[in-house]
Amino acid sequence: MNDIKVWTKEEIAAKLASDDKWLIRGLLSIYSKQTEDEQNSDVTKEDNGIGFNAFDATICSDMAKQYMRTKFLSRRQLEIVRKCMKKYAGQLTKIANGKA
Repeated sequence: MNDIKVWTKEEIAAKLASDDKWLIRGLLSIYSKQTEDEQNSDVTKEDNGIGFNAFDATICSDMAKQYMRTKFLSRRQLEIVRKCMKKYAGQLTKIANGKA
């Protein structure tokens, strides 16, 4: 029998809200789904339902890049990321369940 965990959107949202490691993993996962052009310009250019929306693209891309460089975000930065990332629980659920 295959015991692969299937995540729900609610479970992912709860993890993002309570666990900094999950929050960072989620941020980096969504960032990795941006196109290379979007990553380089810190904006959303394609309406493909994947990656950050136009409002979050700059700040979240900046935070992801900083984390990849320094392996650190301040408490305030984590609060900002947490506020943004709650709207990406659906995308992260698809990623976690291997459907994205």
